Amino acid sequence: MSKRVGILTTGGDCSGLNSVIRSAYLRATALGYTLVGIRRGFRGLASNDVSHPDYIELNETICDEDMLIKSGSILLSDTKWMSSEIQKGRTVDDVKHSIIDGYRQLSLDSLICVGGDGSLKLLNELTADCDELNVVFVPKTIDNDVNYTDYAVGFRTSVEVAVEAIENIRSTAKSHERTMVVEVMGRDAGFIALYAGLASGADIILVPEFKYDIAKINDKIRGNFQNGKNYCIIVVAESVEAEDFKHSEREVDGVVKYTHISYKGIGHYLSQKIKKAGFECRSVTLGHIQRGGETCVSDRLIGTLFGVEAINLISNGIFGKMLAFFDNKLRIIDIREVVKNVNATLKMDDKYINVARDLGVYIGEF
Repeated sequence: MSKRVGILTTGGDCSGLNSVIRSAYLRATALGYTLVGIRRGFRGLASNDVSHPDYIELNETICDEDMLIKSGSILLSDTKWMSSEIQKGRTVDDVKHSIIDGYRQLSLDSLICVGGDGSLKLLNELTADCDELNVVFVPKTIDNDVNYTDYAVGFRTSVEVAVEAIENIRSTAKSHERTMVVEVMGRDAGFIALYAGLASGADIILVPEFKYDIAKINDKIRGNFQNGKNYCIIVVAESVEAEDFKHSEREVDGVVKYTHISYKGIGHYLSQKIKKAGFECRSVTLGHIQRGGETCVSDRLIGTLFGVEAINLISNGIFGKMLAFFDNKLRIIDIREVVKNVNATLKMDDKYINVARDLGVYIGEF
């Protein structure tokens, strides 16, 4: 039986999104389904009607092999629509009804949402209010902070981009005999900082999950120079704070609480502290380059796996599920279970935390 399936990407962009879209298209076509690409995430779905189309019916020309390499999303994405609509005076129910109406107007039988933790919470709310909304969720985020999956789409490429940048920074650190503080993304989780720091041989890795002592950071830097190493590399996650350095936030109450944190630049803050201790120091903020870069093989594979399996779930009439990859196996988890404890963070017993400590990397106080 022919089906009309929608697919959208929402939240921050990353590598691997196009791999999900492409493989979903190929599998859908093999089953005789039409795959409708909804542009600009939930904003596009809510705007769809005959007079204002914001979708494309995917085809072989669009979904070629080049998609496997490309970062970002051919369907575009959106991070602020929900909050902006509420700020304009629309109610939560207004926004939810607009999304559900868009689903109906496109005559969709089901929807694949490729998103992060905020999108997952929104879908849970939407499906609770609408029995006809048949959804399969694919986790993507460079932060890797969605629970129940070892890796989300986009994480591994972001780590590779960060590692390449840190390795480039190392040469100037050596040449000028200085400490370099490299600030990476990750929001409230330290996965990018930990993985990129370890893979690039950083001396100090600071993550939001653990406190740190600036005196011990300075001791580590001093130890490097005393032991014949003429430089030091510090990798710090963007949300790390200090007693006299806090990030500001602005909250908007919607389907879930949407928080927009304005990161003030912990990398620069730390470099100033280190300079006051008498060390030559500079800071570099990698920023959005971590969302780009040629998609790595791992993200191509997991994106391809998730895209195919999302269509397979739909073909079997299985909805309300999140696809996950845990212990090297594909998992299918109920969305309602995931949202009970959706955000993943580093734990003290994480294997890579222990590896860092055994290597003599300073990673904070426990």
